[in-house]
Amino acid sequence: MAKKKLSRKQLRQPDEFIGFWTRTATAVDRFASSHTRALIVGATALATVVAGSIVITQLSERRAIAASDALDRVERIETADLIAPGVTPKDDGLPHFSTEKERLEAALKELDGTFGSGHPPLAVEAMLARGSLLLDLDRFDDAIACYEKLLAGRLDNHLRFLAREGLGYAYERKGRLDDAQRVLSKLGEDARDMDGFYKDRALYHQARLAEIRGNPADASRLYHEVLDKSPTTSLRDEITNRLASLELK
Repeated sequence: MAKKKLSRKQLRQPDEFIGFWTRTATAVDRFASSHTRALIVGATALATVVAGSIVITQLSERRAIAASDALDRVERIETADLIAPGVTPKDDGLPHFSTEKERLEAALKELDGTFGSGHPPLAVEAMLARGSLLLDLDRFDDAIACYEKLLAGRLDNHLRFLAREGLGYAYERKGRLDDAQRVLSKLGEDARDMDGFYKDRALYHQARLAEIRGNPADASRLYHEVLDKSPTTSLRDEITNRLASLELK
């Protein structure tokens, strides 16, 4: 069975790669919470130290909020409407483009301009966004390098899952199905580390790869297993469509 080119929708998984802004807000809240101890040391003799801690915390929080705003701008550029020749774009403070490639390259340039050096807040989320943009631009080797660098560091379990998922997609798009299988098969372990969170996605990828490798029976069995074990999965519509497609073959 010929390898099927994944659609943009399948690659981006918008509930994960695009929709990390909730985690951004959570990261800011977590950061603020982690510094509250500096505010309760209480002793008069430490008043200067406390005041200094408050200033540092406020500055750090402002940096985190600025980073979140920067990621939001990248997202807005990436998803902005394409402008047809001769059409005047709306004045929304964003650059406008006539092709998707131009738009993606502009979003990547904006991202690299803000997060390209140092250790800014939300750097991991920015790298996840970068990997996704590189995938959309068919720069698979660069995407692989990006995700491997992420996985070599210390990551929150949820972000590790997303980085590994992105790496699997990059290998798959490059045609390295054995490497994709090796990477994506570890998602089940990641899901167990999160008390089963994302377990539907982990199993879904195994089904998808079975389908791509020309094993429709295994793929169908695994798709049904996802639906049986996770009846409320957000992947239900996608899986239903894939099962319908398998039945027509």
